Amino acid sequence: MVLKRGRKGELGIEILPLIELALAEPPDGRPAALLRDRHPETIAAISSALRESLDNISRLHGHQTQYAFEAVVVALGAIRLIKTEDAGLYYFDDTQGKLLPPDFRIVLRDGTVLLVEVKSVKPGAETKVKVRADDMAAAQAYARMTHGRLLYAHYWAGPNLWTLVDPSRFDEAGPQRRLTISSAMKGNEMALLGDAQLAGKPPLTISVLFDPAEEEPSTGQDAQEGERLVAISGMQLSNAGEVITEPLEQNLAWFLAQYAGWALEEKPHTDSDGRFVRLDYHLAPDVDEEAVAAYRRQGCAFFGALSSLYTRRFLMATTTENGDITALRQEPSPALMTQLLPDDYWDPKQDRVLKLVKFVQAPA
Repeated sequence: MVLKRGRKGELGIEILPLIELALAEPPDGRPAALLRDRHPETIAAISSALRESLDNISRLHGHQTQYAFEAVVVALGAIRLIKTEDAGLYYFDDTQGKLLPPDFRIVLRDGTVLLVEVKSVKPGAETKVKVRADDMAAAQAYARMTHGRLLYAHYWAGPNLWTLVDPSRFDEAGPQRRLTISSAMKGNEMALLGDAQLAGKPPLTISVLFDPAEEEPSTGQDAQEGERLVAISGMQLSNAGEVITEPLEQNLAWFLAQYAGWALEEKPHTDSDGRFVRLDYHLAPDVDEEAVAAYRRQGCAFFGALSSLYTRRFLMATTTENGDITALRQEPSPALMTQLLPDDYWDPKQDRVLKLVKFVQAPA
């Protein structure tokens, strides 16, 4: 199964529905002007609204988080459909109260329909996550009417963690419903979307190989004292000191090296004549000695959840090092995580160098 984008928007067409929001209704008794004659008025209204949104950092982060969730779900590749649910007009019978469409409709491989509301949680705000009780009730009513199951996805920016929980995981707090990160982690159902935790034995090492026979003193005009020219002869990936040669494992190791967030330690190697033969970049969790000892006892350390790894990739592509937003969206890589880590990765017949442990969480 391959996930494909259903349609590509065309700006000239997609902007037409904005006209209704941009233009005010003509006063009673006055004839409406032709739309084509209201071009300057439309442009001014859209430009003003765009400026307001671009200056609203919270709004930008909220939309970026929604796009990140969409990209993660597509990359995990365990669904049949994901579609924006809260866009466009809708009309409803309000006999039983208000309805509120969540952000996304998701259809799982077994046909189960999920309706997911996505929230972003800033670092340090893990104990202040709340939803208005009326909004939750309206979203639940929408889910019942459309035969879906309502879930809340939270991106906890501090630990770079996604959780997906049922509304029952929220605590009642008067007119609000509140969720703590501990409750969200206990009730996490991201596994429905194909998510899992990966662990492996550190370190993961990227080695730059040199040809010592080609090394020579630098003689350029700007050469510094002691500076030397070296010739790179190749690259090498290894895990716990064992070289990785199988292409699938190499691709996966490179992905983990880039996005696991492990700390980097640089270590050069020279021959008996002092010439460079290798430069190692060792990657391992940045933890204290007690945690290192625990990793040694259990034989592995966590790379993180598949969703967290892909989110780091998404954020590196859409934000600066300082966290400033350069884009709200990056086109997802369909089923990338299943390509990097196929189901038969743990086949006993495969003698893997990159030995991984996969943890799939069920709600407590």
